Amino acid sequence: MHKYQLTITPCELTIRPYFGYLPKIRVLACLAVALFTSLPFLQRQLTPDVTRVICAAGGILLLYALYDYLFHASAKFLFDKRTRSIYRINGIFFKKRLMSFEDMTILTTSEYGDREYSMGRKKNQFLKNYPISAPFGNSRKSRDREAEYREHILQPILTFIHH
Repeated sequence: MHKYQLTITPCELTIRPYFGYLPKIRVLACLAVALFTSLPFLQRQLTPDVTRVICAAGGILLLYALYDYLFHASAKFLFDKRTRSIYRINGIFFKKRLMSFEDMTILTTSEYGDREYSMGRKKNQFLKNYPISAPFGNSRKSRDREAEYREHILQPILTFIHH
């Protein structure tokens, strides 16, 4: 449950549901760096067109890693008891109020046979919701991870909101 970075204080609860993206981001960034650093050594053997394709692939990998970091891995949800509101914080620059505690509902969404937990407003939960878990499949290991998630992450969130 380390990958959710759940932090609870008397007035605030924060969760980073996309923190698990960091290993993927590191792999993409390493691949981009490997492509760019190997280019000077291979430039004599490669045609200019192949060099451009390698540069484009490295650039795409780097942009994808940067996008995932800025909009997924750095995002966290803040549950604030003082204002009784839920905020989404991206990095250190962007803080957006999503809903009040009273408006929030937890729903289970299913896509391609995988379940994930999301939170949304009660009145338009199917129009705009925010995933707060990784997808869980149908395997035994995945069901165990889901039970652990419900116990260690979801239950503390619900307890925090209702008290």
